[in-house]
Amino acid sequence: MNLSRLFAPDEGRDALRTLGGLLLGLGFFMAFARKSGGLGEGWSDWALFITLLIITVFLYGVGLVGRLNTPTLRAWQAVYVVFGILLLPFLLFQFIEAVGGNASAGLNVFWVLLVTAAAAAFAALVADIRYGLLLTAIALIVSLSALWNEILSDGLIAHYGIYRGLLVIYGLLFLALAFAVYRFDPLTRLRPSRVAASEPERWLRAQDLVTGAALSAVLAGAITFTAFFAQTDSLFAPPVASPSLLWDLELLLASLLAVLWGARFAVRGPTYVGAIGLLIFMIDVGSEVGVDFPESTIVGWPLILALVGAAIFVASLLPDITTPDAEAKLRGTLGASPGPSGAGPSTTGSAGGFGGTSGTAP
Repeated sequence: MNLSRLFAPDEGRDALRTLGGLLLGLGFFMAFARKSGGLGEGWSDWALFITLLIITVFLYGVGLVGRLNTPTLRAWQAVYVVFGILLLPFLLFQFIEAVGGNASAGLNVFWVLLVTAAAAAFAALVADIRYGLLLTAIALIVSLSALWNEILSDGLIAHYGIYRGLLVIYGLLFLALAFAVYRFDPLTRLRPSRVAASEPERWLRAQDLVTGAALSAVLAGAITFTAFFAQTDSLFAPPVASPSLLWDLELLLASLLAVLWGARFAVRGPTYVGAIGLLIFMIDVGSEVGVDFPESTIVGWPLILALVGAAIFVASLLPDITTPDAEAKLRGTLGASPGPSGAGPSTTGSAGGFGGTSGTAP
């Protein structure tokens, strides 16, 4: 069977494959949901597992096989693989139930999300699946949180300070991984025709991990927002994290850096995460969430932010202030003209400062 011919790019057939895969995934998962809940007669744990196994393997497997047999990534392949990754935790948790385990146990959550992260990373590095490394980062945050919840006495909610520190460390590690996946292509031998990803593709790939780093850093500071629910009549009332100047400042800086990065390099992920972080900061600090005796005064954060913002704006008007092209320095494309969308420089073969030899824009 000639798979390259079978999966040959065609707009019409690609659209049909996309619709077919989405409907298959929805249908199988709906069957799983109905037969695993309290709606009528349910299926056995093994029958539910097989139901999820069929559709998860089909979506993830066919998406990868299709990508390995086409010269470039097609939209339907990304849809299949991402859908398969999202179904994978349900499949593994159902397997735990089928063998008589406790799916909610911390160590089980740890390894299930760790496997999910590995599957997402493999798809991103081998098949160029966009958002694969973002899913990897999210899965790793949840996985490691479950592990530390088991390690720490009384769980994470009794050690918010430690958890916040861990989230900052995760963010720094994700930035290091972003550097690594931009500079290197570790799974080249498994890629189509064993050809390494181009520089623009590696640049876009790294942005998913930058988004994961922003998410982890913003989450570290935003945990104070749990106090907001304690002040309302909401049924959701988690243990409260005490307000702290240090973590308010961390939330502000992480959010500002995320928005600055996203705006400068025209990537949506960090921008969205940073904007959400700033919104939480405004509500948290502006309303003095968690403070026993809030004061209605502009002295403090409001005045400091206004003065610093005004000073920075005035500095931007000074004629003698110049800054280097940050994107060109990061990507090693000084003298080229990288576009704002991250599509890559207009010239090829320049020496790679941050990321090695740059490739051709797709």
